Amino acid sequence: MKRKLNEIIYTISRYTEIVLSAVMLLVIITLIIPMLYNFIRIPLLDISPEQFTEFLGNALTLLIGVEFVKMLAKHTAENLLEVLMFAIARQMVVEHLNMVETLIGVVAIAVIFAIRKYLLLKAPENKEKTYDKL
Repeated sequence: MKRKLNEIIYTISRYTEIVLSAVMLLVIITLIIPMLYNFIRIPLLDISPEQFTEFLGNALTLLIGVEFVKMLAKHTAENLLEVLMFAIARQMVVEHLNMVETLIGVVAIAVIFAIRKYLLLKAPENKEKTYDKL
């Protein structure tokens, strides 16, 4: 009885996760349109550094959202590391951190690359790398 209840709860939570992922993806797609419109309406040579930084911040935020949706769709350690890497990179690029904070960000990204290279198990090419399936 307990095992059956756990399976039902897991199935419901998995489908809820899929629905929320789809909603997030729709929001991301919807937010791409005004971001591009705001960037295109300004002549390319008249873009100020502040406007470009704002565009870059928005684009990287949406990219992190897409990576997060991918992480929810496929539960892999690699997807989790990509989300972390993009979030750290966005913080470093957009926020214009001081030297110590930038160094910490670079070290964090280096650690993520080391984890991907040395600690992640390599799956065969023909097998899907998900931990669970519906």
